[in-house]
Amino acid sequence: MKESNEDSKKKIGGFKLNATYFLISLCLAVFLIEMFYEFVGHKALETMFYTLGFSLDNLLAGKWWTIITSIFMHANPEHLVLNMIALFFFGIVVENELGWKKTILIFFASAALGNVAVLFANLIGIMPSAIPTIGASAAVFGLLGTAMLVKPLEFMFFPFIVPVPLLLVSLIYIFINVAEFVVVLTSGGVTDVAYAAHIGGLLSGMMF
Repeated sequence: MKESNEDSKKKIGGFKLNATYFLISLCLAVFLIEMFYEFVGHKALETMFYTLGFSLDNLLAGKWWTIITSIFMHANPEHLVLNMIALFFFGIVVENELGWKKTILIFFASAALGNVAVLFANLIGIMPSAIPTIGASAAVFGLLGTAMLVKPLEFMFFPFIVPVPLLLVSLIYIFINVAEFVVVLTSGGVTDVAYAAHIGGLLSGMMF
């Protein structure tokens, strides 16, 4: 069932809550902190990544908070911008259709399932267990998975200069990531790109 329009635009403390903008703001705020750490020194930023990023080693060490903190960190400006643009477009579609509560639920559930996929990739040896994964990619792919099913014929300009059906945009995203993941698997290589997390997040959003 859809939330009512009033619920999807519920005001908290006198302010209209928009989940998509809120999540983007959190990511931007955390990146500003990262920039400060980078200004302090590269070693400080690296320590931040290893302390707050998600990995099998961190989880075994009892750093459970990395399940959440890793979502809002990004490796560089390009990583941040690409994720935030995708979060904006797919998040808005989901939020308009399902409301802000379900948007937040899908975001975090997809990120969580993405982390489970990373653990699986660690265990089978295609991702290093000590290297932390960071970024909102799994959560964004979850919103993509939901958006492509609830509003497949919604036209959007992202990432093209002409309007394209959301379903087609989603399928292109999925194809590229699955293809790159298959290359890693078939080549027997190891990757520090969390393709497994992307696929885990996508499945979570689609199942929702």
